[in-house]
Order: sequence, then C-alpha cells, then structure tokens
Amino acid sequence: MTTSALALEDLCKRFGRIHAVEHLSLEVPAGQMAGFLGPNGAGKSTTLYMIPRLVHPSSGRIRIFGVDLRQDFKQALRSVGVMVETPAFYEYLSARKNLQLAARVLGGVGRRNIDEILERIGLADRQHDKVHTYSQGMKQRLGIGRAMLGRPRLLILDEPTNGMDPEGTREILSFLQDRVKGDGLTVFISSHLLHEVEEYCDTVFVIDKGRLVASGSVRDILRPHERVVQTTFTGEVPQSAMLLADERIKHVESIAPDTLEILLAAEDSAWLNQHLLQAGYRVSAIAPRQKTLKEFFLSITGDHRNA
Repeated sequence: MTTSALALEDLCKRFGRIHAVEHLSLEVPAGQMAGFLGPNGAGKSTTLYMIPRLVHPSSGRIRIFGVDLRQDFKQALRSVGVMVETPAFYEYLSARKNLQLAARVLGGVGRRNIDEILERIGLADRQHDKVHTYSQGMKQRLGIGRAMLGRPRLLILDEPTNGMDPEGTREILSFLQDRVKGDGLTVFISSHLLHEVEEYCDTVFVIDKGRLVASGSVRDILRPHERVVQTTFTGEVPQSAMLLADERIKHVESIAPDTLEILLAAEDSAWLNQHLLQAGYRVSAIAPRQKTLKEFFLSITGDHRNA
C-alpha cells in the first residue's frame, strides 16, 4: 500500500463559535501536484496553517508520509517546505543572503543548493540586489525558493503566483510541474486562479464552509454532468424557442452569428447532431465543450464571489 504524502483525518478548527474547518479528511497522493480550492472564507488558509502548526487543530490528525505530527513533529516536518500568505524577508538584505540565513536554520543546505534554487526561480541575475527593490512577483518567487531549500519531498504553497505576470506564473508552475515529474516532489497548492489548477494539477480538492465538497483527478472532476455543445450551422440557424421545446435541451446561447452553445441535460453531441439534421438544419461543426473547473466550482458550491 502506497503511503500518501499528506493525510488529513477528521480535521477540525474552531475559533469560538466559528467552525473554520469541519471534519475535513483528504489524502494527497505522493508525486502529484494537488490543487486546493474554495471561496474566500472556505477554510483553505486555516487548513494550510494547521499543517506546519502555525495554527493548532481543535481535533483530528495530520500525517505526512505516514508520520503523525502529534507524535513526531520534527520528523514529520523534516520533509516539508511551506510558503503561506505573503512571504516576509529581511528587506535590506539580498535574495542570496536571505536564502543563506534560512539555510543556516535548516542545516545541511549547501551553496550548490542555493545556486540551483536561484537559477530555477529566475532570480540568479538579481540575487545580490536587496529584496526591497523586488516586485511582488519576484518576492513570491523568492518565497517559493526558500520553501524548496533542503529539497523537501512535500511542498505546501498558499497562492504562490500572487503578484506575478502571466509569463512568471507559467515559468514557476512549469518548474514545479517538472519537479513533480522529474524528482517525485509532491505539491499541495492553494490558488484562486482556477485555470492554474486546471492546467497544472493532477488532483483537486474543493472545500466550502470548512467541509470537503468534491475531490478527484482533474480529468474526472471536470467530466461534465451536463454537456455543453458548440454547434456551427451552414445556412439557417435554429431559433432558441424551437430547440428548448425538447426537454433534453436545457439552455441555448448564441456565441456567433452561425454558432450556438447548447446545454444538454443527458444526451450527447451525436444525438444533438442527428436531432438537428432531422429538423432540416445543416450542421458544419459540432463539438462538446468540457465544463471548466470554474463552472464546476460554482455548480457545487453555488458561490459566485469568485465568478
């Protein structure tokens, strides 16, 4: 039986009458990048803070590669790198000096590891500049680099691409993905940018009001329960009212003069194509559009704050 990288077992956290996390159980498979999603106030940050004991759970267990945090805290965290919230640094020291100080605290981190980190996070050319001259995106990169000192087996990141431009975001997430595939690193990443999770993560966990509401592989969790089919016509385009007369069609939206987006309740695109042909319409292109992670999230939580 393969040991999971991170296992939360019936985890709870209460702040007085507020139940921030409620009986949360999940397992992050080793050697994957896992996304952690939820609206503001869902309990994501509180959950992440409990893993390195920045916040103490009210009840429940946390295991890292099978080691219980309560029984052997140092052993459990030895293989973990963490970046939560906005990383703080000694602003009037250079990036390299900041990493050297962190390396002294960790112990066993050599110059070569620091050189490698600076190169991989794209700060090698600015390593001797003082951190107060860095943009927010550069500070995020440095925070990720600091979390990776000592080559941890599990990396926990809270909004790691906050403040980065699209190119920097792509580089960092691709770098993390490469470490997952090449080195067997496990990454547990919280993000409000849902397309990041959709593109880079293997597994997704969705929480709302402190409870797990959905989990699974990205491929499975995005498999639509309702099919959205983009249909392009040659010649006449059918009226929405005519299509909606069939109960198997739930919604119709025009997205171009010759193209409709049609939401099916149960049938598939093959049925729709046959249905339209029998009604006398000429279809030039038809293809299902997979439900996005954002649409899935809204459909299961009903929360439109991140829409």
